Amino acid sequence: MATILVVDDYTTSQRLLSFILRQNNHTVVTAMHGLGALEQLEKISVELVITDLRMPEMDGLALLHALRADRRYQNIPVIILTGSAYEQDNARAKAAGATSFLTKPVESEELIAMVNRLLGQSEASEPLSSLLR
Repeated sequence: MATILVVDDYTTSQRLLSFILRQNNHTVVTAMHGLGALEQLEKISVELVITDLRMPEMDGLALLHALRADRRYQNIPVIILTGSAYEQDNARAKAAGATSFLTKPVESEELIAMVNRLLGQSEASEPLSSLLR
């Protein structure tokens, strides 16, 4: 189906997300932080990014800013997935260009439904901004 970049400094979360996505026929590439994600993007083309918000080196918000500032990556859907329940995190992620926002722990069905919706939507002519929650 699609190649998805999962960015999370917590290995257990990375493994769980990778397992769920692979069970749904997606190819998964991982990185431990935003800088690692940018390195991966130089090597491989992805259709979707799922990133944690809080990470060392480069956090998810800084990664999102970098993606939206780079013409090559600015149209890739980005799901911010975090353990933070603060509304201001959601607002900052949306303002930075996040396509969607999920709070951990996320149900696998909810994650897959969102991934499938974003992947289908990213190929259509409707703007990704219409998918913001």
